[in-house]
Amino acid sequence: MRLKLVFLTLVVSLVAASAAVAKDHPGKGTKPTCKASVTVLLKGVLAPEADPLDGDLSFVMLVKHSNTHGRAYKTAGSATILVGTKTRIRRQGAHNLGALAPNDRVSVKAKACKADLKNGGMPDLNARKIDAHPVKASS
Repeated sequence: MRLKLVFLTLVVSLVAASAAVAKDHPGKGTKPTCKASVTVLLKGVLAPEADPLDGDLSFVMLVKHSNTHGRAYKTAGSATILVGTKTRIRRQGAHNLGALAPNDRVSVKAKACKADLKNGGMPDLNARKIDAHPVKASS
């Protein structure tokens, strides 16, 4: 009888210890944050009512083309693009957000968490690079 009691006590203490260790070290896939793991490429035009200034933190673009990861944005037709201090902007030699003009042709490269894009998810994108060109002159 004593042997059963000692064995039962040993099993219970091992289960409690493993639960305490597991609480400190969560298993794979249970991380609270997600790494930016996929590149989203969007091409389109700057919205006609949008004329971003240098201090703006975002702008809206009308999406006409995208890669596989940006499919939901193309389907929706527009995307909100967040601009940070590390965002590289290029338009005819200018490197600031204020150089963008309404209806400019815009190409945006951004990183996003693959899990956020699942099932048609459309998180706001933090742009890494923005290339813009003026509207082609009609002849």
